[in-house]
Amino acid sequence: MSHQPQLHVATYHYVRDLPRTRFPRIKGMLLDDFRRQAKALPDVYEMATLESAIAFLTGKYSPRRDLCLMTFDDGLREHYADVTPILAEEEIQGLFFLISGCLEDGVVAPVHMNHFLMAHLGFDAYRPAFEKTVQELGHADKLEGRMDTAICQRTYPLDTQEIARFKYLFNFVLPPNIRDLAVKTLFERHLGGERAFGQELYLNWGEAREMQRAGMIMGGHTHEHRPLSTLRYPELFRDLTRNWELIQKNLDSQAIWPFSYPYGKADSFNRNTVEILRQLGYRISLCTEPGNNLPGIDLFAIRRVDCKDILAKADCPEVSNFPGISQEGALPRQKDFTRLPIPARP
Repeated sequence: MSHQPQLHVATYHYVRDLPRTRFPRIKGMLLDDFRRQAKALPDVYEMATLESAIAFLTGKYSPRRDLCLMTFDDGLREHYADVTPILAEEEIQGLFFLISGCLEDGVVAPVHMNHFLMAHLGFDAYRPAFEKTVQELGHADKLEGRMDTAICQRTYPLDTQEIARFKYLFNFVLPPNIRDLAVKTLFERHLGGERAFGQELYLNWGEAREMQRAGMIMGGHTHEHRPLSTLRYPELFRDLTRNWELIQKNLDSQAIWPFSYPYGKADSFNRNTVEILRQLGYRISLCTEPGNNLPGIDLFAIRRVDCKDILAKADCPEVSNFPGISQEGALPRQKDFTRLPIPARP
């Protein structure tokens, strides 16, 4: 190895046998590909645990080769049914980040409704249907929000420019109450009841505890999966606190609790976010700014790479230029709300 050891963090979402599912057009990793990847990664990397990754990043551990950490967002059922058995067989620890509202309240996150409607109808049919629904609700003007194409593409680099702009409009620009009403209307019309769909899509608290007992680590991924930088302080506080309280109530204890930012780019979280996470008791958090990680980086801005690149870029010492949220020049702090009291830790 010709470079200083680095920590590579792979991010996964859907991992499934896509051609044999109801939604073969969902973007994800094929289960067979994941199985092969889990066998191949230990030949290339030292497979990290959360504890060894933090020790490396804080200068307390010096590995002989690059480290790799595997992370999984959204708390999907396949993470329990398919991914965990593969990781356990290979003796690899995975980090799994839960949207507590989906487990606790039986809801489907709007971001996932968007994915499955797009996969079911096809983008060319779904986008006009969604826009027509927003117009019928009396909010046609909300579809005219200005968007920077470069930002849209940076946020969704794996999508076409057209799909990236639509996803950015959906997740970052439209008022949540309007977006949610429109997407839920279409979801019920085309895919049926939300609760039954959610029970099939997400794992439950009992399954999450089983995963912990198999050596996996659980973490927070918010209560409602909204871009945290778009929330005013009271909303941000309520969401993160509710997420923390529910995972503390329903999961086994852990020495270290990690967090993963929804969407994850630098403009999706801010200093208020980090301040609340620290006070609640989280030790690290992960973003989706691309690149690898060296000792001394901001532990609340761990960089990740897409799961399909983790082997291809094994020999690439790519360190992100993103300075982290705790550094000077990072995103500004909101100043217009009084801080709310952080609840006592259980």
